[in-house]
Amino acid sequence: MRKLSLLRITFETEIAPWEAPAFQSAVADYLGGAPEGLFAPPEAGAPLFAYPLVQFKMRRTREGYQPLMLCLGAKVGEALEAFRNIRHTQVVVSGKAYSLNITEAKAYEFNYEPGEQPYAYNLFKYQALNPRNYRAYRRLKEEEEKKAFLENILVNHLLTFARAVGWELDFQLEVHNLHIMKEKLVRCGAVHYNCFDLSFRCPLLLPEYIGLGNAVAKGFGVVRLDRRGPS
Repeated sequence: MRKLSLLRITFETEIAPWEAPAFQSAVADYLGGAPEGLFAPPEAGAPLFAYPLVQFKMRRTREGYQPLMLCLGAKVGEALEAFRNIRHTQVVVSGKAYSLNITEAKAYEFNYEPGEQPYAYNLFKYQALNPRNYRAYRRLKEEEEKKAFLENILVNHLLTFARAVGWELDFQLEVHNLHIMKEKLVRCGAVHYNCFDLSFRCPLLLPEYIGLGNAVAKGFGVVRLDRRGPS
């Protein structure tokens, strides 16, 4: 059984969702550029994919939002030490200082494997469509056509994640029961992105909070397990 090491860090500061990319850049700059060295390199001979192994998310609280950083394939000891060293430090985002103190640091091992029955997921702020696919999607008239179109794109994004973490699938991956809960424009800086909130089922057990789709490193496409009932 293959395992993936993950590290999930939640910062105590509260920021507005649209400030997340600037906060991410400020943290990376403080660490000396992109936070390289916090995760394990791909296995020898494995293809390199553009899937980011360090991702920033937004965690909703009763008061607002807190930034969350997810490291996949994390070298947990090195990553934790790096963030212990920047406690009681602030970064400046849009002229405002934000603390880098941590409220939670969770390190865990994830056994990735296919399931006998499909797992149910919700996928939030899913930026599925590049410009070419966006034009093709807009030409579709029927809801079932739109769902089938998104299902094919989602399968490709799931395969991109699997390959990036060295998960070789020995079966043809499919997703089922895709439901478009919401289609919306999401602001990120000065740009608005066309995004979807989806529910779907697939036979892969996925780590929560991983990103799928475009702009994953900016916090788009967050996966959550649907715990409302058996899948």
